Amino acid sequence: MPSILATALLTAALTAAPTAAVSPARTDYRAVDLGTLGGDSSYATGMNDRGDVVGRAQGADGIYRGFLWRRGRMINLGDFSPTDVNDRGQVVGVRDDGSGAYVWHRGVLRPLGGPSGRPVAINDRGQVVGHTDAGPVLWTNRRPRPLPLGDVSDINERGQVAGGVSVPDGFHAARWHRGRVTDLGAGPFNRSNTYALNDRGWAIGWQFSADQSERGILWRHGRALDVGTLGGSFTRLRAINNRGEILASSQATDGSERPALWRRGVLHDLSLAGISTEGEVVDLDDRGRIAASIRPVWGVSRAVVYHPR
Repeated sequence: MPSILATALLTAALTAAPTAAVSPARTDYRAVDLGTLGGDSSYATGMNDRGDVVGRAQGADGIYRGFLWRRGRMINLGDFSPTDVNDRGQVVGVRDDGSGAYVWHRGVLRPLGGPSGRPVAINDRGQVVGHTDAGPVLWTNRRPRPLPLGDVSDINERGQVAGGVSVPDGFHAARWHRGRVTDLGAGPFNRSNTYALNDRGWAIGWQFSADQSERGILWRHGRALDVGTLGGSFTRLRAINNRGEILASSQATDGSERPALWRRGVLHDLSLAGISTEGEVVDLDDRGRIAASIRPVWGVSRAVVYHPR
């Protein structure tokens, strides 16, 4: 649906209201519609630094199946729900039949060992973190290792794991590495958690403000930094790349929620740079490309990649 998508993007760019003291991060983005498996809709769940995207797409029979989009081609992964892909093209996710966690690579689907799990991330070494009924787990060479965390969200190339840990009367964002848990702390109400981390060990996540709004937090060098908002009360962080750029969605002064990019201390309104507000941004790579799922028309979702010009 290239014409519908182009119209939707142009409309979003022209109708987005400006936000005070916020400048666009890029002058423009080029959107690439990843297509479907024969149906109307698709949506993205993750992206690697080669621009490969994973997600789910609708077939001509109306059924959603997993996909890996690479070099302009959508590969059908079958009855599989992908959550992440590494730079080697390994895709981690769960089978639709409920049989547990699997890794897809070069057309072969292999189960992760141990208890049935729900993987959330995979690094280029093939290490996977995820959840099982017994708690968070790190799989190395398909062998599970229980983690002393209450939650996990990501793993980087150094083997550092972002997650959270229970504390008396609360829950704190945390980072695990080589058997050691580092409590990253929390703000008001003693609650925080992570969403992702980069290869420098910088973690992103959330904690509450005094009025109980979700605030986006960057933990680096032992300090917690609130990345701010677009004038409203909340910001939700999505991804961080190795350049320290953070993909987010944030409330503007008019109450609307808009895609945003934090760079060098400034949170930029991406709707002013042509990124649609109809949908959600999903992931960010080291070249600044953004994977997203947008709604070009009512009832239809399309996975797209935005390329910065």
